[in-house]
Amino acid sequence: MTVLDRVDAAGGPGGSPGRLGALVDRLALALAARSSRRGFLARTAVVGSALAVGPWGYLTRPGTAYAAVCGPDSTCSSGYTVFCATINGGVNRCPPGSLVGGWWKSDGAGFCCGGARYYVDCHSYCSCGCSGRSTFCAEGCTSCSCGCGPDGQCDQRKVCCNRFRYGQCNQDVRCTGPVWCRVVTCTPPWRIPSWECSTTSATDQRTGAHGAPALQDCTPIGSRYTSLGGQGGLLGEPLTPETPVPGGGGRYQHFEGGSLYWSPATGAFEVHGAIREAWARSGWEAGPLGFPVTDELTTPDGRGRYNHFERGSVYWSPATGAFEVHGAIREAWARSGWEAGPLGFPVTDELTTPDGRGRYNHFERGSVHWSPATGAFEVHGAIREAWARSGWEARPLGFPVTDELTTPDGRGRYNHGERGSVHWSPATGAFEVHGAIRTAWERSGWEAGPLGYPLTDELTTPDGRGRYNHFERGSVHWSPATGAFEVHGAIRTAWERSGWEAGPLGYPLTDELTTPDGRGRYNHFERGSVYWTPATGAHAVVGPLREAWEELGWEAGPLGYPLTGELTTPDGRARYTHFQGGSVYSSPATGAHAVLGAVREAWAARGWEAGPLGLPVSGARADGPDRSRQDFEGGYAVLRVSTGRVTVTLR
Repeated sequence: MTVLDRVDAAGGPGGSPGRLGALVDRLALALAARSSRRGFLARTAVVGSALAVGPWGYLTRPGTAYAAVCGPDSTCSSGYTVFCATINGGVNRCPPGSLVGGWWKSDGAGFCCGGARYYVDCHSYCSCGCSGRSTFCAEGCTSCSCGCGPDGQCDQRKVCCNRFRYGQCNQDVRCTGPVWCRVVTCTPPWRIPSWECSTTSATDQRTGAHGAPALQDCTPIGSRYTSLGGQGGLLGEPLTPETPVPGGGGRYQHFEGGSLYWSPATGAFEVHGAIREAWARSGWEAGPLGFPVTDELTTPDGRGRYNHFERGSVYWSPATGAFEVHGAIREAWARSGWEAGPLGFPVTDELTTPDGRGRYNHFERGSVHWSPATGAFEVHGAIREAWARSGWEARPLGFPVTDELTTPDGRGRYNHGERGSVHWSPATGAFEVHGAIRTAWERSGWEAGPLGYPLTDELTTPDGRGRYNHFERGSVHWSPATGAFEVHGAIRTAWERSGWEAGPLGYPLTDELTTPDGRGRYNHFERGSVYWTPATGAHAVVGPLREAWEELGWEAGPLGYPLTGELTTPDGRARYTHFQGGSVYSSPATGAHAVLGAVREAWAARGWEAGPLGLPVSGARADGPDRSRQDFEGGYAVLRVSTGRVTVTLR
């Protein structure tokens, strides 16, 4: 699309695109009727500039396209000096090798949205010719040569010709070259420290209509620049002309101290310093952040600075530097309280996780991780350390699925992840629990249940067969063959006393359960059980001894609850467990048999297995209407049920 096309599409005040296009067509035909082809092209270029800079003014006021763009006195013979933007690549500043020599103003100028427009003369420095009382050096001693504005545009005013100086600026420099070019500003020159100007004023209202193709009237960027102090503000002198952004949809201008960006949706805002560098690193307005929607502001805590953008922010502090945060991660950070929350200031831009599944930002005291499946959540402090220790999102816990939350009991804090959790309390620290072990812990009531808070991460058992976590009041052990079950309290102490999973019991097969009679608690294990009551304590029963006890009805049978763990007889021949109602003895030669009541008392009175009866070789069996008999290695015992009398017969 040509300049004329853009104007035709844009229309103008009180008119339609078609009407404006028709006017342009008639002007072009009139020019063509009295011009050579070369002259026609040059003139239509000027017409295009006039329509782009001030289309309705050009069409509704008498004069040529040159006058609409450049105003009166635009020829080289007019005596006025060219605008610096005309010879400076569109940049409205003094060229290198010049200094500000003086200024005048014109009130009510369109360039300054109806305010005062200041014209600043840029004089060439002198390399020679300033001896004696000379106030201007010879042409051969200057940084420029006398001439006219560049061909192909309407600002044909003089370049480096006028030997005249207003003299309000840089008064310590007595001798200068001629006026090289003119800068225009809406900021009073005495408010621009680097120009060193006084407030002594001169006014020339005729120059208020002077213009050039490189100068645009009252743009949003120009107005914002003036409100920020113009050349004397934080942005300083311009480095570029006002320019469309590469993708369209907005405009920008770079300055010594930063940039101004504008779009119709956002307005014009400045970005400077380290925050601007971070924004540039992200791709300027074409990157994830978009256009700025604030100037640089101070954070509420006074520690840092920030700019908000359409889709994100850049935050800076002296300790952290400047980094961008955008999208869902920024929402999570905002939810946590921005930089004043537990995370603090960002210390990275948004990055891709090593597994390629998600994105993250690290902050002073935490991180926010995001994936399409989980969303964005923050993790900080000791919980983040535990998560990092486990391998971040790439290891067993996966991505976080909650922010850090307070446990229902109010004692601790936690984050849930895709496949696990990290829980923390002041007394325990922070540890991760995942997979089947976490499921077992959850089943038991999390930290509010009998186990309490975790005291370890998930670890491998010494035998290499399984995994476990220890908790405040218990443990959860897992193996591929058994699954994951919790063991706590006195039962866990008994299991530990027996050698944990490496001992005779092996891995647990159940959580702690209540006995059918409601009096006790128990866990079953691969090769045994541990039973507990308040009256008896917790004791392990394993192997053949447990089988014999089970045959008699567990704790509901005549034996009742165990009173000891499995013990070895003094002669080393056998193993036994004592119960409330009797004992079970076992040896490879005799098997496992229970000895109960009065028979046990009679056997004990004769020296247990070390006495003449030796070990039992059978359980009690009926031996008549009122009799029961139990055989031993060295004899037998007969119990008369009605009287409780025991008769022992030795072989």
